[in-house]
Amino acid sequence: MMRLIAIALLGLMSATLPSGNAAAQIGNSGLPLDIEADTFEVLDAERHIVWLGNVHVVQGDSSLQADRMDVYYTEAPAGGWGDIDRIVATDNVFYITPAQRARGDRGVYQMSEEVITLTGEVVITQGDNVITTNRFVNDLTTGNSNFGEAGTGERVRMVLQPARDANETEPSEDAPEG
Repeated sequence: MMRLIAIALLGLMSATLPSGNAAAQIGNSGLPLDIEADTFEVLDAERHIVWLGNVHVVQGDSSLQADRMDVYYTEAPAGGWGDIDRIVATDNVFYITPAQRARGDRGVYQMSEEVITLTGEVVITQGDNVITTNRFVNDLTTGNSNFGEAGTGERVRMVLQPARDANETEPSEDAPEG
């Protein structure tokens, strides 16, 4: 489950790529990418792009929402814009697919390290299964995930629902106990 969420977060973080060096995607890369925001700003000298206000990115049946998304680029060897260094989504960050939903206050994808970090009040759901934490880190190279942050006093909670057979029904309130 976490690997799928990490891949999804990777996709969401690459959603704002304007250069041809990397493919922009949050879902099926063969489908168009639709990005909306209240404003869009390019800070050329800083190699920085900002999407502000009700940012909504859709590709197929996957979507990313945040109040703000910042994309930071490296400097190219010949000057100008190079590759993406990191992408930061802040305030009311949601990544939604048909199977999963991740929410947090801040999401950072560090491209060179291939590490995604979601912080704040993090809630990750897949079906009826839920993980709540203050920090989720996923290393896309190793596939390792880390939940929570030692020393904060915050606890990680996971609620896993039992799998149900398609023919299984909920127990009736009228059914006798025992």
